[in-house]
Order: sequence, then structure tokens, then C-alpha cells
Amino acid sequence: MARLPMYEVIYRDLDRQLSCGTLGPGDRLPSESEMADHYGVSRMTVRQAVGRLTDERRLVRRRGAGTFVADHHATYRKVHTLGPFSQDIGRGDAAVDTLVRVREVTDAPEEVSDRLGLKPRQKVVRLLRVRVVDGQPAAIQDSWIPYGLAPALADEELLGGSLYRTLADRFGIRLAWAEQEVSAAAADAEQAALLQVAPGMPLIAITRLTHSDGAGPVEFAHSWSRPEFPLLIRLGR
Repeated sequence: MARLPMYEVIYRDLDRQLSCGTLGPGDRLPSESEMADHYGVSRMTVRQAVGRLTDERRLVRRRGAGTFVADHHATYRKVHTLGPFSQDIGRGDAAVDTLVRVREVTDAPEEVSDRLGLKPRQKVVRLLRVRVVDGQPAAIQDSWIPYGLAPALADEELLGGSLYRTLADRFGIRLAWAEQEVSAAAADAEQAALLQVAPGMPLIAITRLTHSDGAGPVEFAHSWSRPEFPLLIRLGR
């Protein structure tokens, strides 16, 4: 396994301290020189790690005073990897719950059939879930899975509320990669009721087609998130 670069190690360590409360709102971080000595790296490496957290609005730099933990910040969904919604949130202290509103076996609509490469009217399992963070509805996820891949999915509870964990642990389906389309949408009446917002409120809309390791498309999904839970997408070279 490749060794992580030191700025990533420092970033993850600070992220852990922020998530578990070791570093709380208003706390001042050690100086760059102190952290460089602690981690055995250059100040530039420390600055790179701290800069990422500043960009995420979890830390704030105050000229002449230092770097502090932000008093308030948005709860970002980190979509760097395929994983459970709770992993996307990236906060160890966040209470993430799943409310399953629809769980059924049904004929695949035309769009779903086309995206999953199914025959017309082939059966799929549909799961409509509301993801709740710290008691607040955060996102709606409407997922469609070919029935032949996981026929018992409509009859069983999700492991830890996670579809991806259930597909992996119960059905041996290993996720490999996904394509996402991100856009904006106005909440319709049903979405507004599920997310407890006013109809017409702007939402972050995502369409995702997820592929497994060797079995082709395994999930086609639409999701809608409240703007308080913006996406954080890391781009690398």
C-alpha cells in the first residue's frame, strides 16, 4: 500500500481532532512552526494541510493572531470516494439516521432501464430514503437496483442504514466506480415535505450511476440535498 504524503497525514489527524472535539469551536491551533516540529515536516507541508481545512471553512485564519477552529461551518458532504452517506458527511460526532419511505419491487421506468442496461419492464428494487443528520432531514435518495442482483433487498433491513454496505456484505457486490451529474433543482411538493422545506426551495440534485467490480451498473439513483449540506469535491492532479 502506498504511503500517504505527510500533508495528508496531518490533514487527517487534524480532521480527527475536529470531529471528536479535541479541537473545539474557537480553539487556537499551534503555530505552523510548532506543528512542523511536532510532525517532523516543513512549515509548507503544515500550511498545505491547514489550507485544506481553511478552504472547508472548518478553520479560520486571523491576521496577527493565528489559526482558529471556526465557530460555525456547513456540514459538507465529501464525495471523494464511494461509501456510506455517514462517511460522506465526514463528522465523527454527527448522528446520521436513515428513514426508508419506499421499499418495493417494481418494473423499471424507461430512464432507469436505459441507464442500467436492462430489458424493457425488467424488475428492479426501488429504495426511497431520507437521510437525517443530527435530527435534520438532509437528503433524499431514490435508488434503483436490478432485481436479479439482490432479490432479497426489498425484504431485508439495510445494514446500518447503508445500501452500499448491504450490497457488499449480504450480496457480495463490490463497488468500483460511479458517474455523477450535479445540478440545481427546485423542491417539488413531495420533496419539500420530506426535507421539511418550502416548495420551490433550491436543492442540490445529483444523478449517480454506480458500477460494480465486474458486474456492470448496479445502482441508478437520484438524490436531492438541502443547501445546508453542500458537496465538497476534491480534485487532484
